[in-house]
Amino acid sequence: EQQMRGSTPAQRASQRARFAPAKFAPWSLALLAPLALTACSDFAGRANTYTCPATMTVPELQTLVTVVPGPNGAAIQSSGRINQVTTDCDREGDNGVVSKVAIEFAGLRTTPAINQISLPYFVALADATGNILGKQQYTETLSFPPDAQVVKALDNVTVHIPLKNAQLGNVYTLVVGFQLTQSQLDYNRAHLQK
Repeated sequence: EQQMRGSTPAQRASQRARFAPAKFAPWSLALLAPLALTACSDFAGRANTYTCPATMTVPELQTLVTVVPGPNGAAIQSSGRINQVTTDCDREGDNGVVSKVAIEFAGLRTTPAINQISLPYFVALADATGNILGKQQYTETLSFPPDAQVVKALDNVTVHIPLKNAQLGNVYTLVVGFQLTQSQLDYNRAHLQK
């Protein structure tokens, strides 16, 4: 299980420059505001009341394709996909909320010569206006059995979000996507529009 720790508002303000700005399409940032309003809550008592951050994937960051030159032009050698992202959230004492993010990956190979593929991905914390407050990168490596063309894997990331008021967890959104090169992002954008 991977760990990602949040920070205090003062620390986030001083660290924003260290995080590379995420490149989301304008329409994807518009999705953050309504999704940030969704939440899970435990209303068992006032002291235990909390809300959870929403979780989303950006469609253009959900697929990672490796293209190689072929005799008839470019051909797909392998691809990875984020199939599903689910979360379980709980209050973390008086320190805020903790979200356990489960990410389901699928990998495809077009030739048995590919034994494994590495899928670099990230989990980012965004505020209600779409500003990325923190981002952690991970790599999921998928190994193919000799006779399999497709494999699936699950990775878990725990995100700690320190909050003085745990009822404000729904102000944030966890964004999950592949860490793509510019050419991979261009490929996804060109093929998503078709």
